[in-house]
Order: sequence, then C-alpha cells, then structure tokens
Amino acid sequence: MKSLLVILFTITAVCSAEVLFEDYFDDGNADGWFEFSENPDSAYYYVEDYWYHLEIHELDAHIGSVNGDISDTTPHHMSIPDYSIYCKLNAFPDTQYAGVGGRFQSPPTDELGYVIWLKYDSNSVQIWRADGPNNVTTLTSAYFTLEYEEEYWIRFDLWGGLLQGKVWQGSLGDEPGTYLLSAYDATYTEPGSVVVAAFSWGFTESHAAFDSVIVCNPLSLEQSTWAGIKSMF
Repeated sequence: MKSLLVILFTITAVCSAEVLFEDYFDDGNADGWFEFSENPDSAYYYVEDYWYHLEIHELDAHIGSVNGDISDTTPHHMSIPDYSIYCKLNAFPDTQYAGVGGRFQSPPTDELGYVIWLKYDSNSVQIWRADGPNNVTTLTSAYFTLEYEEEYWIRFDLWGGLLQGKVWQGSLGDEPGTYLLSAYDATYTEPGSVVVAAFSWGFTESHAAFDSVIVCNPLSLEQSTWAGIKSMF
C-alpha cells in the first residue's frame, strides 16, 4: 500500500493534480478494459498479484486491451488528444514486443494509433505508427538493454505531433530527466484510447503483464519542481 500511495502522490504532483485515468489493478480485476486479439480462443486476460496479464498462444499473434476516461463509449476513449502515459511492464519469454500506446482507434478491426514498444529480441525501444493490424511504420528507435521478467517503467507523451518516450527501472521517482527517443507524426490527432499490448513474429508465445497505468495532462510544472518531488522517494 505504501508504494501505491507514493505513486499516487508523485504522479498527482507531476500532472498538476489532474490525473485523467488510472488503473493499478489492486481490485483484482480489469473491469472497463476492452480486450482484443487475432484469435480470442488462444488469448487469456487475467489479473494476478496486481498485474494485468495479456497472454496468447499462437504463431505471429498479437494481443491487446484498451481503455480511457470516457466510459460511455465502447471501447472507452480518452477525453483529450494530448496526454502522458505512465505504465509499469513485465514481459516473459519469448515475447518480442510489449508496450503501451495512445490515440488508439477501432480495435479489433483497424487498430490505428501510436505505440511505444520494448523490443526484447533486439534490445531496443521503438515508436510505431499503426495504420492497421499488419501495416505499421517505425518512426524512431533507440538502443536499450532489456531482460525478460524484469520490471520497466514506460512514459509515452503524445503532444500534438510530438511523440516522446522514456524507459527506466526502479521506482517512478527514478524517471530520467531526458527522453530516450522522439519522433514527429501528425497522422492521428483524435484522442482515441490508451492501449497495452504484446506480440511476436515467428513465435507462438506472447505474454506481458502491466501495472500502474496512469494517464495525465501534459506537464506544467517546472523541471526543477519535478526533480524536487522525485528526490523525496
């Protein structure tokens, strides 16, 4: 409970007290998430020890789930198009890609939007634009050492056409001061949904778990203020 309170305090401060959406899965369920995959018969979604697991057993298959702060749509959408996504992620062998995204639209048919991936087989982090289930463009990529069954924090910012991401280990307060990768693309400007997802090419297993999915307004605090907040934890 203490760690959850620390996350809540820290994220509320950095987001100027406006958290748009959050799910820590501490209630033992993933209510409100719209789950999709290429083959539902091979897909499993479950919450275990406060982690939301997405698991599929099929060659080249992907699995995902979307949510947002507007609950009167199916799936739930975000209320604004510009936001910061925080999420903790853990992937299992032999998953190639696991990540989070925003402005995601029309699952499970079109699957349009932006995703930041941890690509485990090449020790890299990538930002993609998805124009359909099998139509993607890599906008940028950066080297980052990755290990299965290790926890990573991801931050993904979507501000207009500017897309920026960070990846780090430790606590939320250990967030790096600089972005790992940045790209510009203004193809998708609608709010869409927040997505968590995993998939593999050439493997029959994709399995990733997610915790502390938090979406807030773009930062408005000075960097020095944020640094002071993080130093407390």
